[in-house]
Amino acid sequence: MSSWSSNSSKQNVHHLHETPTPLNLTNPIRLAFLGGGKSGKTSVISKLTLGNFRDTYYPTLKPTPVLFNYEPESEEAVDVLVGATTLSNSKRVRLSSNHHYNPHSNGYYSVSSGGEISPMLVELVDTPAFNPQDIVPFIEASLYSRLSKEYLHNLANEPKKPVSTKPLIVASGASELNGNIDGYFLVYSAIPSYNPPIYDGDDSGSGGDLPRNHSFKLLSVMKSALNEAWQEYNAYKTNWEKGQEADVFSFKHAWRGLWRDHQHGSSGVGGSGSAMEDFSDSPPVWIVCTHASSPLASAQLLEDGKKLSCEWMCGFVAMDCSTDDGAILLPLMIRDIIQKRKSKK
Repeated sequence: MSSWSSNSSKQNVHHLHETPTPLNLTNPIRLAFLGGGKSGKTSVISKLTLGNFRDTYYPTLKPTPVLFNYEPESEEAVDVLVGATTLSNSKRVRLSSNHHYNPHSNGYYSVSSGGEISPMLVELVDTPAFNPQDIVPFIEASLYSRLSKEYLHNLANEPKKPVSTKPLIVASGASELNGNIDGYFLVYSAIPSYNPPIYDGDDSGSGGDLPRNHSFKLLSVMKSALNEAWQEYNAYKTNWEKGQEADVFSFKHAWRGLWRDHQHGSSGVGGSGSAMEDFSDSPPVWIVCTHASSPLASAQLLEDGKKLSCEWMCGFVAMDCSTDDGAILLPLMIRDIIQKRKSKK
């Protein structure tokens, strides 16, 4: 699994009207991509859904969902989903788990007697560049919600409060980022900087040499925000029927302060600080390193990403949209989603 076929035009083009009805037609697998500017989120989504991507950079301005029928066709993707082989870590992939995988009765896809995988309905949610100063982990009611008291309960007792922040999870109202997200890809670029290099300095491409807002430095902030969001959301669900809801922001940290703390004090690679060591409260998370084959890529940044995934007990994939089709990315995440749900049951 250390290399992927670049013949993406044949393997990754999905024909919505030429396949059987997906088993999960009413329950699509919803995956969100989070990352800093120029991290490659949109390119990865385009590669997975269309088989190609646009070289010109256009920043994503709002959460954008892409719904498509996913048909695993590559040998590696099928092997992951049928559990036909024991996976192992490689130079570009670090697995979150090596436990035995049983694909039967998973609710998302079926496996034929010949080992073919039925198509799955998948929604990939692209997001704007992650900005810690604009993010709050969780908000209970969407600002654009027009739901009645029948649905909002006590949330409808007071007027909405004007805010300009962006929540990772919205419990009520219209939002692409809600509690129905099944998994997260935290995306960062292996390119240290698009600015000319400093030849008389350390060119390792990590640590203090990275720009303040480099997508790798944002990984630990995104991790903390996700943990916080899902802790708050799970508590919200528990208290829902007790009538304890209120139309307020639910977060424990001032995120501007958290960002300053992240910059001035850290522990471990990427500054994970005192945050939880795993994503036990959230759906499965994978770290994705893009531009891995670029001549500007930093080998140290790739290794740092793998080390973070080990610390956080999550998966890691390094890829490059110009050379890889990413065929293994979705199967690995889907496998983790099914395993996590079965372990909870």
